[in-house]
Amino acid sequence: MYVDEEVIEACESEQPMPFDQLEQKEATGFLLRIVSTLPLRQQEVIQLKFQNDLSYQQIAEIMQTSANNVGVLLHTALKTLRQRYVQVAGDFIPFKPKPNE
Repeated sequence: MYVDEEVIEACESEQPMPFDQLEQKEATGFLLRIVSTLPLRQQEVIQLKFQNDLSYQQIAEIMQTSANNVGVLLHTALKTLRQRYVQVAGDFIPFKPKPNE
């Protein structure tokens, strides 16, 4: 019994390769180490926004601040992360920012 090549290719594309999984794990750990260098309020806003997918208003209520301040904290945190990433990443992982739409 032979398996059609198209079926094999379809199965391969659904599962990430082990190297890709390892690379993703390393990149995540690397990013988490950089995030841990931020001030605690900036770490908190990053976590609430990107891990919990909360709105600015929801974050503001949790952090007992204004939605505008959440925006400032998030903007400052992301700017700092980008700068620190560039400083320490080198050739480790290429940074490809999303184009502004």
